[in-house]
Amino acid sequence: MNNDDSMCERLTNMQTAWSEATPGETHATWSGHLTACGKPVIEAKPVYDSHPRDITCAECGGTAVFDLETARTWARVITDTYEVSGRLSLLDAYDLRETAVTSLAPKAFVQRREGDSWNAISTNFLMSTGAATEKDGTSIFVGRVGLAVLEAFRESEYKGGY
Repeated sequence: MNNDDSMCERLTNMQTAWSEATPGETHATWSGHLTACGKPVIEAKPVYDSHPRDITCAECGGTAVFDLETARTWARVITDTYEVSGRLSLLDAYDLRETAVTSLAPKAFVQRREGDSWNAISTNFLMSTGAATEKDGTSIFVGRVGLAVLEAFRESEYKGGY
């Protein structure tokens, strides 16, 4: 279910950029005014000269190489049942999904750049959150949401190398 067409379209408009707020770090921008991580742009390369491999900011890199909307959708599949049953409010479910996507994308970007496999990334996530070792329902639920996000990242990952 890799949507390479939409990913390529999104990367077609991406520019690598720099911000005065983070000297020496390379970001991604789609507007030319703000980086993907919300910092003001002081200079940006032209689109034709920009590539995800040049990005050093983990947050911008995660935004560039993974489809975050797909990850949000996959996480929602997990949280919907809990919302419908009343065990989780709409706001809490949204916060959980956003936290999972925004915290896992930068980490996955760094780990993939270091050569880690998706299996290693998933195992690391499960161990660090306790979802693999704890027996309580909350840990298992958080683990399921995180794994859905990571699976969406795996499926939507930019395949051109970074």
